[in-house]
Amino acid sequence: MTSPSLTLIPDYIGPSTWWQHVPIAHWLMCEVKPQRVVELGTHYGVSFFAFCEAAAAYSKSSFLYAVDTWEGDSQAGHYEQDVFEKVQLHANRNHRLRSRLIRSTFDEAAQYFDDQSIDLLHIDGLHTYDAVKHDYETWLPKLKDDSIILFHDINVRERDFGVWKFWQELKANHASHEIANGHGLGVLIRGDRLPETIEKLPEVLPVLKSKGVLLEMLAERSSEGSFEKRLSQEEVNHLIAQNEVLRQESANNQAQLKNILNSRTWRYTKRLLSVLPDRFKRM
Repeated sequence: MTSPSLTLIPDYIGPSTWWQHVPIAHWLMCEVKPQRVVELGTHYGVSFFAFCEAAAAYSKSSFLYAVDTWEGDSQAGHYEQDVFEKVQLHANRNHRLRSRLIRSTFDEAAQYFDDQSIDLLHIDGLHTYDAVKHDYETWLPKLKDDSIILFHDINVRERDFGVWKFWQELKANHASHEIANGHGLGVLIRGDRLPETIEKLPEVLPVLKSKGVLLEMLAERSSEGSFEKRLSQEEVNHLIAQNEVLRQESANNQAQLKNILNSRTWRYTKRLLSVLPDRFKRM
């Protein structure tokens, strides 16, 4: 399934381990259109502005909140006031109508949101097992029954990172998708209605991953503020063509299965099976 989000190129650049997942944020905003998005842990804002830029393009009624102290922690390191000022400046200039920065701890910010009010929650704060579990349990009541929770760094196991362990526990009891590259991203799906939309994600993931790697390489070569060069039309067309090949392969497989099920041989086989004794059906 070709998504318009494949052609979206970020305007904002900052240091981040989130670049390989930016196309997934674009896709979620384009295809799912969550109305209220909350991010716990924003740092330089690469993931947050990925959501904002996609909302501006594809989901104009969405509103997004970034929650962070902008002071850092033992894993991300501690940083100065200029990090917050950079994020605030870009948000005010480009996303004033659709976003708000909340400078506080995650626990303090939770009181500002009603229960059953959030469509998409991105948890990317302190990554120890106890911290991520606490964030999940604190914010879970704030989520709608049909909602999405993203966990970053599910594939980092060193330096006391424990998201991977908590993710293993959660995914055993929930519908989910797991992206291993780019430090890992877990997509947890709550409720019964969203899976119909999210089930399209695996089909488009290969091209989203390819685009993410390309964006990361461009970001590493670009000065902060904006990309020096946008993707050429040729590169955009290549990404779309890759996705179309995947879609066509899926359609061909479905057509072959339909032909088999409609074939005379299959009808005879079904008829034969219906009259055989049970002991032969189990052989």
